[in-house]
Amino acid sequence: MKCYLFYSLILINQVTLPCEAAEFSREQVISTIANAGKVQPTFHNKVLSGLDLSGIDFKGADLFSANLDGCNLSEAKLKGANLNRAQIRKAMLNRADLSGASLYAVALDNSDLTDADLTGSRIIGLLNNVNLTNAKMKDANLGADMANQGMAPARVEMNNAILNGVDLSGANLIHAVMPYAKLQNANLSKAHFQWADLSGANLNGADISEGDFRNANLEGASFKNVKGAETALGLKKK
Repeated sequence: MKCYLFYSLILINQVTLPCEAAEFSREQVISTIANAGKVQPTFHNKVLSGLDLSGIDFKGADLFSANLDGCNLSEAKLKGANLNRAQIRKAMLNRADLSGASLYAVALDNSDLTDADLTGSRIIGLLNNVNLTNAKMKDANLGADMANQGMAPARVEMNNAILNGVDLSGANLIHAVMPYAKLQNANLSKAHFQWADLSGANLNGADISEGDFRNANLEGASFKNVKGAETALGLKKK
């Protein structure tokens, strides 16, 4: 498998750290949010790993560089939250509301975001082996940050990600690294995949109407029974 070199912030998140004890209890997290009133609740750099935070309304909290590894965030309300540089590996985020959230240099490897709402969110970082089955990602921005070049542009890495049934309509995935991603029956209409790595990906049954695949790596990708192929760009027309 190809090796991709990322900028320093993402490399920090790739380091496997020993499990840290949470600095808060669930009750203390709820209390901190309540006491913030109209001010943005802050968990900047805090360790919340392993906590049951399911269903909590974070009210657009600042979770910059927070450790949320192994947390249960099922049905949590993280709309508009700052999750930049957060570690959220092996976490449960099924049915969580992350719409409009910022997840820059995030580590979400091996997390479950089934049915999560990431509409209009900004995502750059590590989402390897993530489960985004039936997630809402309309107009989400997962495109490379060309302003942060370093030795390679900051981008999203989604090796072996499960995205069956996902709504990525209108999403930006330019330069996304997605080899062997599962995108069966996904809505990819008007999505941008220019220069993306979709080698070995499964797009069977997906709606690719007006999708842009120009210069994408499609080696070994499967496009059986796709919808709208005649309007997609960058595909070899039969």
